[in-house]
Amino acid sequence: MAKGKPTPWLFVLAAWLGIATPAASRDLRLEPVSLALQPGEQATTLWLSNTGQQPLQAQVRLFSWTQEEGGEVLVPTRAVAVSPPLLEVPPLGRQQVRIVRLDADAPAAETAYRLVVDELPHSPASDSPLLRYSIPVFVLPAPPPAGPQLSARIEEDAAGRPLLRLENSGDRHARVAALRYIGTGGRRHELAPSLAGYVLAGRYKHWPLPEDAGRPPYGRFEAEVNGQAQVLVLVPAADLLSGR
Repeated sequence: MAKGKPTPWLFVLAAWLGIATPAASRDLRLEPVSLALQPGEQATTLWLSNTGQQPLQAQVRLFSWTQEEGGEVLVPTRAVAVSPPLLEVPPLGRQQVRIVRLDADAPAAETAYRLVVDELPHSPASDSPLLRYSIPVFVLPAPPPAGPQLSARIEEDAAGRPLLRLENSGDRHARVAALRYIGTGGRRHELAPSLAGYVLAGRYKHWPLPEDAGRPPYGRFEAEVNGQAQVLVLVPAADLLSGR
């Protein structure tokens, strides 16, 4: 497929961050909630559990995952397969799903995928809301990547509203949580109190800033990056204008 702007059938997502959408039953559980294939590994396992008293059917799909213009883009892939793609989980039981790489060679860089699990209705005529999970899958190169390198800058959207842009110049994804801006007087402005999202290697994402948050350099941004507390380095405006 030729590169360029995403075609209409691509999944362009803003909030599939490994969290289930609202559902009727909430009986479906996934374990683990993120997956990584280490160098040399060709397969890994996901478990689907049913905490309810009725059997449930599920569909499992895998998509190549990248980020463009600060947003999420998923496209179908044949580089990794899931087995089985359709399954039934018995009441109070669980079923195994295998995720298998079809390429024997290690990737040159960390490769990201999204595994999407949908609970299917009991009948085609059912209009009940369905449970959907989307969890990240990462395939690591050899040697393993060193880690993310995040920098922050302030931008504006088309309406002139301020945005925080987090750019990852490292070679591994950044899982960003507890994202906040600490303004003058130590006032805290929560941008995302729990999981904010992922910034893939060599990519960036945007988060809107509260209108009353003020502007750096009179404060700082903080977050948990891959589980570690971190102050996010702000790129000065002068550096942006000079291209440094």
